[in-house]
Parts: sequence; C-alpha cells; structure tokens
Amino acid sequence: MQLILLVISFSTISAIISIFYNKNFLLSVLIALELIILNLVILNIISAFNLNSNLNFSFSLFLLTLSAVEASIGISILALISRNFNTNSITSINLLKN
Repeated sequence: MQLILLVISFSTISAIISIFYNKNFLLSVLIALELIILNLVILNIISAFNLNSNLNFSFSLFLLTLSAVEASIGISILALISRNFNTNSITSINLLKN
C-alpha cells in the first residue's frame, strides 16, 4: 500500500513540474492536469477501500466525469487554436480575445 502511495505522489509531483517546464504548449499542460486528476481519483478509490464508504466511490465517478469534460473542452480549444493560428502555443491564446 505504501508503494502505491509513493508512486502516486511521485507521479503528481512530476506532473506539477511538467506544468512549470512545458508551459508553452497547451497539450502538455492538459496532459499534466489530467494526470493530476487521475491521481486524485486513484487516491480517492484507495481511501474508499480503506474506509468502506460508498460516498467516496460516487465522488470518484464525479471526478472522472469532470475530468472528461475538462479534457473535451481543452481539446476543442486546442483544435480551435491550431486551426485558426497554425500553432499550439499558449501565447496564441491571447489572440482569441479579439
């Protein structure tokens, strides 16, 4: 059990570091955010097994639903930027304001 928690914490820390180092591209940031959310879901499922509560399982399904919605919105924004501006850089997001 401790090994799983160690792997999940290492994965979350590496995703946060990836956000800081690859903050120029939207797809890299979206993948790192998805990794953080999936780590939260896994931790929530592990705590549900330890506490024997059904509320944590339903909260995990709620988090998975929100992560799917977030991924679809992010990919649609990425497709919009790459189609209109021929780049996937985050700096071109400011061009969408006009």
